[in-house]
Amino acid sequence: MPTLLELRAAARMRSAGDHAGTIRAYYPYWDAQYRPYLLEAVSRFPAAQLDYKPQPEMLTARQIIVHIAEAEHAWIHAGIDGGRQEEWVAPASDPAEGWRIVIDAPDHAALYQLLERWHEPTKRWLDHPAGDLGRVVHRRLDDGSQRSYTVHWILDHVQEHEIHHRAQLNLYLRLLGIEPPSI
Repeated sequence: MPTLLELRAAARMRSAGDHAGTIRAYYPYWDAQYRPYLLEAVSRFPAAQLDYKPQPEMLTARQIIVHIAEAEHAWIHAGIDGGRQEEWVAPASDPAEGWRIVIDAPDHAALYQLLERWHEPTKRWLDHPAGDLGRVVHRRLDDGSQRSYTVHWILDHVQEHEIHHRAQLNLYLRLLGIEPPSI
């Protein structure tokens, strides 16, 4: 397995041309750089600190990790592919307590498995022809209204969401006195 430094060096040489004609040409860094750094951030949490959160109403580190997979599942598997929508991180009955996880994610192995399982549909989409980026997906919301999105918008949203929460995990690591992976 390549080190993060080796992955970083290889990622610097990537471009859209490496994946010409595919959706991955628009996202050459997702699996080459962003995802490995997310997984490295997860690995730096001691098991005893996975339930750390700076404030009671916030998500714990474990909940953030589950939420990253949950969002990828919701937007790609359910949203684009038409699978069943599921909620894995739900509000606690007392809002002052923040959130609760409704699936089993007891340790690092389970968290990695969850992240990988629900990134697989995304990777399949990245290998689709670039022309599929313009495909329009319709989604009915809980209130009965309908919204429409392009596959391109959804993939951008999911990638940005992952990067946003990776930064949140890195902040938690710093608050715990743990050096996060360099990005």
